[in-house]
Amino acid sequence: MKTKLKQNIIALKQGAVLLKELGDEVFVTSEQTVFESTIGGHFRHNLDHYNCFLKGIKKGHVDYSERERNRLIEENRSYALAEISQIQLGLTGLLQTEGYPHICIECNVGHGLAISSIQRELEFLLSHTIHHYAIIAIMCRLQGVNIDDEFGVAPSTLDYRTEQNQQCVH
Repeated sequence: MKTKLKQNIIALKQGAVLLKELGDEVFVTSEQTVFESTIGGHFRHNLDHYNCFLKGIKKGHVDYSERERNRLIEENRSYALAEISQIQLGLTGLLQTEGYPHICIECNVGHGLAISSIQRELEFLLSHTIHHYAIIAIMCRLQGVNIDDEFGVAPSTLDYRTEQNQQCVH
């Protein structure tokens, strides 16, 4: 579980690094021919999920449909960076937790509750974040922004690439 927490914290840090490099115009521009949303909108969507998770684990019940959808996050890079910092602090605090109970997840598709674990939800959050980062990477490239080749790539894929490169060296 601590590994998944650390991977999520690293992913959020990766997002913060990109946000610091982006201009405000790129952050709020949508590429209408491909995407209606903005880079800021994708960040806001991800951060909403993390906030739902952090609020929900305190109650033992996470409902991802209760996202706040705070437009300031998607319209203001500084605000988004502050939000990332707060979420990182919340996740870092979980590293000190002993024992991780099962939690209920609200399933708005089937309108019911499902039992999950914090470990499983951290896996979901990481996968969800990487998925949106991949979209953000495309949006950046469409706007002429050079970004790190590892941005939007799953940790398991990065590990696989490293392993393959090491095999080629031997």
